Amino acid sequence: MLKLGFRREWVNLIMQCVTTVEYKVRINADESESFKPSRGLRQGDPLSPYLFSLCTEGLNALLSHAKENGNISGVKVCRDAPPVTNLLFADDSLILMKANQHNAAALKSALDLYCAASGQLVSVEKSSIFFSPNTKVEVREHLCTTLNIMTEALNDKYLGLPA
Repeated sequence: MLKLGFRREWVNLIMQCVTTVEYKVRINADESESFKPSRGLRQGDPLSPYLFSLCTEGLNALLSHAKENGNISGVKVCRDAPPVTNLLFADDSLILMKANQHNAAALKSALDLYCAASGQLVSVEKSSIFFSPNTKVEVREHLCTTLNIMTEALNDKYLGLPA
C-alpha cells in the first residue's frame, strides 16, 4: 500500500486490523488454545475485497506493463477487440496469453516479481492451464514446465456469473 501512495499511518492502521486476529478451534466440547494465522485474511472480513483489489493492482500493473512492452500478447475475443491479458475476481486470477515461450517467460517473470513484492505465493496445486486444441503437445509440455503448472485443465467449465 505504501508503494501505491498510502500514508504510513493508514497502512499501520489497516495492518493492525488484519494482524490482531486470533482463532480458537472447538472440537466437540473441547476448545483449543488461541493461535494467530500466519497468512491470509479472515474469511468474510469486510476489508477483504478492498485489500484484494489493492494487492492485485500490483499484478495488474505488471501484466499491463508487460503487454505494453510487447512481452505478453493478450487474447482478443474478436478481430477489433483490445487484447485481454487478465481477469481478477474474488480470490482467483485468470491470465490469458498466446501459447509461446516468450509469453510464458514474461509471465513467469511478472509472477515472480509480484510474489517477491507482495509476499503472496502462487498456489501451484490449485493452478491449472488450458490450451487451444491447436496447440502442439511439445509446446504445451514446455509451457507447463516453464510456468511450473503440471495440471492441464481438460474438462473445466467456467460456472461464473450469469449473463
